Parts: sequence; C-alpha cells; structure tokens
Amino acid sequence: MSDLNKVVKPKVVNFLEKDIDIYDSLLNEKELLNSLIENCTLDCINEERVEINGCILENVIFDQCLFKRIDLLDCVFKNCDLSNIDFSEGSIYRVEFQNCKLTGSNFSECSMQNVLFKDCLCTYSNFSYSKMKLINYEKCNMNNVSFFECNFNKIAFSGCNLVLGDFTNTLLKGIDFTDSDISSIILTGRELNGAIVSPIQAMELAKILGIIIK
Repeated sequence: MSDLNKVVKPKVVNFLEKDIDIYDSLLNEKELLNSLIENCTLDCINEERVEINGCILENVIFDQCLFKRIDLLDCVFKNCDLSNIDFSEGSIYRVEFQNCKLTGSNFSECSMQNVLFKDCLCTYSNFSYSKMKLINYEKCNMNNVSFFECNFNKIAFSGCNLVLGDFTNTLLKGIDFTDSDISSIILTGRELNGAIVSPIQAMELAKILGIIIK
C-alpha cells in the first residue's frame, strides 16, 4: 500500500448549529459557518465567493449547484452527492470528502491543501491547473480524471483507479502509483521522471510512450 501524507484534519467545533436557513445563509449572507447540514437536497444554487467554514455535511445532495471561487475551510463531507458541482478557482483547505459522489465535479484552478478524498467516486472530475499540496486520494474511482497542468506537492494515491487519467504537463516526481491502476493514462512522457511504478506498470507505460520491449 502506498504511503499516505500526514494531512491535517479539519478543525470543527464540538457544538454545531443545526436549525439554520441554508438558503438564506448561502444566498444572502454568502457564508455557512459552524453548522451541521444533513439529509437534505440543495437545488440550483449559483453563487460566487461563498464561504463554508467549520461545517459537517452528511447525506446532502447538491443538485445543479455552482460555487465558483468558493472558500471551503475545515469541512467534512460524508456520503454526499456533489456530481457536476463547480468549485473552480476556489480555495480548499483542511477538507475531507468521505464516500462522496464527485462525478464530473469541477475543481479546476483551485488552491488546495490538506485535503482527503476517501472512498469517493470521482470519475470525469476535473482538477486541471490546480495548485495542490498535501492531498490524499484513498481508494477512489478516478477513471477519466483530469490533472492537466497541475502543480503537485506531496500528493498520494492509494488503491485508486486512474484509468485514462490525464496527467499532461503535471510533474509526478516522488508519487507512488504501485497499488493504483494507471492503465492508459495520458501524458507526454517527461512527467514520469521520478515517479514510482511497479515493473508491470513500467511495461504498460513503455507501450504508451511507444517503446518496444523485446
């Protein structure tokens, strides 16, 4: 199993607000603070520069929600459906996504640090052009994910499906892929300098790069 980073956990207070008007907080106050949100659906919210801070969100469905340039700090998402959500150009710090559906989610051009994705469905998610530090992806299905031109600093993948993932122009030095599936990943070749792969993976990558092994 690949070694994971020591990611700082979200700082959430013990007593969270429960009876709040979520729509008023997000649409009018532009912030959601120290709250427990659970077992609900949020429909068609399209707001920029919203702050969500110190919250736990559990069994929440985000339906057609756009939160461009979001400030997301010290939050935990559990069993949430964030399919096609737009967090692009956001700042995401000390956040956990546990057993969440993130199909088609947009994290492009984000600044992310101390973030955990665990047991998540992240197929077709987009992290392109993001600056990412101390991020763990653990047992995630990331088929067709895009990491195009990302800046990686201490990124770890453990037990992930990265089939057809796009890592073009993203340097992968020091990243251990040995227990993840990187079949048919997309890259130019120079990105692999210093990456850690198994012998079988090396043979697969050689085919991608046009190398003939006899």
